[in-house]
Amino acid sequence: MHIAYIPERGGSVHADAASSRPGGGFTTLCAAAAMGVPAAAASPLGTGPNSFQVRQQLVEAGVEVLTPELVGDIGVVIQLIDKGGTMCSVVTAGVESEPSRTTLDRIELREGDVVHVAASDMTNAHAAVELSEWAAALPPFVTLVVSVSPAVVQVPVEAWETILPRADVVTMNDWEASALADILDRTRCGSTIRSYMRPDAATVRRVGNRGCELQLGADAPIITIPAFEVAIADTAGVGDTHIAEMCAGILLGHDLETACLMANAGAALAVSHESALPVPTREQVDNVLETGVVTNILR
Repeated sequence: MHIAYIPERGGSVHADAASSRPGGGFTTLCAAAAMGVPAAAASPLGTGPNSFQVRQQLVEAGVEVLTPELVGDIGVVIQLIDKGGTMCSVVTAGVESEPSRTTLDRIELREGDVVHVAASDMTNAHAAVELSEWAAALPPFVTLVVSVSPAVVQVPVEAWETILPRADVVTMNDWEASALADILDRTRCGSTIRSYMRPDAATVRRVGNRGCELQLGADAPIITIPAFEVAIADTAGVGDTHIAEMCAGILLGHDLETACLMANAGAALAVSHESALPVPTREQVDNVLETGVVTNILR
């Protein structure tokens, strides 16, 4: 829903426009597939109409669905987007909150695979245990990317304690990084996100129109990866797109610094138009990298 401003508590505002579309992990998977890398969904889908639509559109995007159907439907997100592109959201849970460790363990992983787990997938106790423990047990030849989503405060701290030591890359925006740091410090005074991570693991912090900051290890300097200049139309899905482009860059064999620059290009394309869809193509991302110019991909 597009609104003039976010209302105060107890207030009301009329939306100028409203639309319904898949988002979240759907955006991430489709954006990765659009870069020409094999992509697969391990999140549960249901028998309901929203799941049916998402499954169809994933297949059309070239994304394989690895999990069996569950009775029910996926959750719904209500996003409020103001004229400046700022967003807030309310999420209802669906079958995606019911992952099965047995099903996850059956997934055949190959050397060089990238697994992405988002905080938004771990907001209830069952999902937090199943996903964090599965991720922690991933073989060393798999790259684990953990994203600290806006739902960070709803993730049980035990899940962070389990998954962060295995993570190869932790990606987050400024607000998410601050929120997670506060949670960990309250749990264990003086601890930080880095306290739980391996010394050789990397962090990526998205810093809005300044791009992102990459730290390749605990003692490594922070590398600023510049953003591409763009007029902001809609921030919905920009984080999902950034994560997708970075993961695709890793799968394409690039170093993490190059993958983050690709992610900045993809995020700039995503934020240039309303809605995160359509996702940027490989050609469009390459064009931004070559020219430094971002154009509205809907025009």
